[in-house]
Order: sequence, then structure tokens, then C-alpha cells
Amino acid sequence: MKKILLISSIALVLLGGCASNQHVSTQSNVANIQSKPLISPSKSASAAKPRDDIQNEIAQCIQAVNEGKTAQSIDGTIFALDSANPSSKFLYSSPNKLTTDETVLLSKFKRETQKCRQIAMKIQNPSLRKVYQNYFTKIDRVYDDLIYKKITIGVANQERSLLMNQFKMQFLDALNK
Repeated sequence: MKKILLISSIALVLLGGCASNQHVSTQSNVANIQSKPLISPSKSASAAKPRDDIQNEIAQCIQAVNEGKTAQSIDGTIFALDSANPSSKFLYSSPNKLTTDETVLLSKFKRETQKCRQIAMKIQNPSLRKVYQNYFTKIDRVYDDLIYKKITIGVANQERSLLMNQFKMQFLDALNK
């Protein structure tokens, strides 16, 4: 149960910025997370301990970034980081592209997330490390496309939400291997 809570909180912190209009699917994903065993019985408790420590460190780092001034500035203006934000629904369909100030803000946010990515490189499980690396690579493309005005804020929010959902599924798959 402790591991389920840990993984759920890591996923929620990491993906907490994911607000989607698909509340039912998000709730069913949480139900699926809780019903699946997260670590196979053949794994020893000592082998799981370092992974838990690193994942906790990643979760704490991401939480600190998401609670920071920059993240609070982009929440509701560029990304729907908090689903309770009244702007969330608009952001998923926004036809707007970033202003110069928003571009600077998003670039700063992207830089702030780099420290958390470095922590993820310490993950011992190669499958899990690859899940993180793939997510970071793909989300960087979304950020860059938004910064260089290739996509709208709405498209960026939709892509970000999709990437986060894919990350959740791949994360669980990697843990179950």
C-alpha cells in the first residue's frame, strides 16, 4: 500500500500540471494504478529502496518547481498546471500563440525543470529511466514548438496532457517489468 501511495503521489506531483477535460479517464487511470501491483514479487525489498529514494527526490524536485514563482506565473496563462484553475478549459482550446513575455517565462520554466531531469538520470532501472528520458524529450519539443510559435497554446496543452497520460502508462509498465 505504501508503494502504491508513493507511486501515485509521484505521478500526481510529476503530472500534477496535467489538467484535462477527460476527468473520467484520469479517475479510471488512478483506479488502474491502485489495482495493479507496482513491483513484482520477485524483486527484493533492498533493490526497491534506492529506486524509491530517487523517485521521491524527483517528486520533491518537481513539486518545488511546480510551486515556484515561474510555474505559478504560467499556470492559467500558458499551461493548465492546476485543473482547478478557471482558465483551464480555455487553455485547451486557445488559438493564441505566446507573447514575447510568455516566451521568456516558458523558457525560464523549461530551464528550472532541468535539475529534476538530472535526478532522473540516477534511476537504476533502465526501462524506467528511458520512460523519463522519452517524456522529457517529447515535452521539450512541445515547449520549443510553443516558444518558436509553431503551435498554439491550446495545441500545446493538448499535447502536454497526452504526453503525461502516456508517461503514466509507460511508468506503470516499466515498474511491472
